[in-house]
Amino acid sequence: MSWKVVLAGFCISLIFGFSFLFTKNALDHLKPLTFLSYRFFVASVLFVTLKLFGVIKFEKKPYWKLWKLIIFQPILYFLFETMGVARINSSEAGMIVALIPIVVNVLAIFMLKERGDSIHYALLLTSFLGSVLIVGFNVTAQNLLGKLLMLLAVFSAALYTISARKFSKEFAPEEISFFMMLSGFVFFSLVSLLSGQFKLVLNVHTVSAALYLGILSSAVAFFLLNYMVKHASPTVTSLFSNLTTVVACMAGVVFRNERIGSEQILGVIFVLTSLIVITYRNREKEAEPSDRFKIMHENKNTIIHVNLLGRNLLLTPHAYERMVERGVSLEELKELLESKHACAVVQRNGRIRIDNGQIEAILQPSIKALYLVTVIRKGEKAP
Repeated sequence: MSWKVVLAGFCISLIFGFSFLFTKNALDHLKPLTFLSYRFFVASVLFVTLKLFGVIKFEKKPYWKLWKLIIFQPILYFLFETMGVARINSSEAGMIVALIPIVVNVLAIFMLKERGDSIHYALLLTSFLGSVLIVGFNVTAQNLLGKLLMLLAVFSAALYTISARKFSKEFAPEEISFFMMLSGFVFFSLVSLLSGQFKLVLNVHTVSAALYLGILSSAVAFFLLNYMVKHASPTVTSLFSNLTTVVACMAGVVFRNERIGSEQILGVIFVLTSLIVITYRNREKEAEPSDRFKIMHENKNTIIHVNLLGRNLLLTPHAYERMVERGVSLEELKELLESKHACAVVQRNGRIRIDNGQIEAILQPSIKALYLVTVIRKGEKAP
């Protein structure tokens, strides 16, 4: 693992970890809806600027379908999260958000019919006990509503994650983020204005929070996360996401003099340990070749010789995972590359896109071989 991946991971954890602190500071001066309007205004200006300079590009796609994602995030998630953070400590908010991957695993059992073994269910039970320790103690009439709102935010984020699995096959991450930011600005600005809450308050806390969350959390961390996903395994990415919770807790304690109970620390340990083990076990399962894909996957690149191109095509473990995830077999891939009727286009970044109307493959040429970057089954439609 390169030092660039490690640096990207630490930067992501710091940016997301401190986001709760900046949100809490801003909410000392603004209503939640007004602050969300500020935040997404800055993010929208940034993403529109990126679009104007060609960093973000659109194609002819049915972007209207993204409303099913936008409902869960940014609308429901940020609404519940911001209103929750206004009522509890930022450190507690960071601990509760750590439950998102666990809730995703639970919902996947019912919504995606994903089944696990006894160890998997035992880990989910352990994480549930950890969540009880985090949320169930230090409950007062004042912070009870805040914790419930944060739990609703967790469920909203989990539903978004599950829905995004299918949408990611049709839309690029930057396309989804662009419409999320614009939709968030329009929605929260309208609601804030109609409810009479909107008020222009410009001070060091509100401006710094809007800039921090609108630029760093919405764009910089997004591009760093994409870099990590491309150059590191999901296990490594998950480990750094767990560090976000630690940063959020430390930021609340150091900068806002918040107190964390020993039972909450124990709960965080339960949740993070369960998540790390679940992530590792899922990674191990994905690495096992199935009957459909007879591939040598023992830390070596898989090589396919393409006669028509006269070169070897190398499949990295990352590319192999995308094939398994999208149901593309080696036979289908080779048929695409051998077909004289497939359309090949050289992109500006030097990569080659090959499309036969059913499957699309992105190749990275090198001096001696070709590398498969990713593959997409075009026949699949997002709901």
